[in-house]
Order: sequence, then structure tokens, then C-alpha cells
Amino acid sequence: MLDKTSGALHLGEGIEIGPHIDFTATVELHLGNKPEVIGFVDAENQQVHFRNVRVGHSFFTFRMRFSYNRLLVLELLVSPHPIPIAGDWDDWSFETEMKHLEQCNAWLQEQVGNEREFDWGYIWSGYDSLGGYSSIKIKYY
Repeated sequence: MLDKTSGALHLGEGIEIGPHIDFTATVELHLGNKPEVIGFVDAENQQVHFRNVRVGHSFFTFRMRFSYNRLLVLELLVSPHPIPIAGDWDDWSFETEMKHLEQCNAWLQEQVGNEREFDWGYIWSGYDSLGGYSSIKIKYY
């Protein structure tokens, strides 16, 4: 799914997200729930969020940050179950979040092994203590 030679994320059926995709093309994709779009063409700060994109046996949330139509960061949240769009924090626990971090790390290990630095960018996986969630971030050069 993640091509470590190009940095492109292959979602199937000819759909790729990676350093080659621009803001306009991303907004036109039909993935998961209706995308949340922040910004407009040729703006310095642009974002597109897709939720509950099913790829194989997993569900993903993709948060993409663009600048002047160029993809800078692709953040992935991965789950074996659909990710609630709205909810509360009643069922959140640090232990559960650490299990989610393990899922992120396992997915990343399966995709690219131990390598995290590439010609096209780098990958980080970790827990955001301010946001209370774990994710994978791909930063494109």
C-alpha cells in the first residue's frame, strides 16, 4: 500500500495519495465520508480530511496539509473498526491509545520496515499527548 520508493499511498483502483497529488485533485477524490476541506486553490494553508476510508481490512482517516496546492504532510489514523466521526472522551484510555500506537507501528513496519528516512521525505509514528491520539505522519520534501 505505501510505496517506499515514491512515498505514494496506493488505495486501490488507481487511487494514489502522495507527493505528486495536488489540492484540487485531492478535493475531487471520493473516499470514505464526505471530505472536510479547509482553504481554497493557491492558498498558503490548505487541508483535506477524509474519514473512514476502507482499505483492505482497515479503516483510515487521512489528514492532508497542503501549501500552495503542494502536499506537505499526510497524517494517517488506522483502525480495524470504523472511526467515530463525533463522540466523547468517555471511552478513551491511555492503555487503549497505546494499543492503537502499536497498531500504527505494526502497519508501518509491514509497509516499509525499519526505514523512516527517504529521498522523498520521512515518516514518523507516535502518540500526540496534547491531542490524545496516535498516528503516522508522512512529511514530503
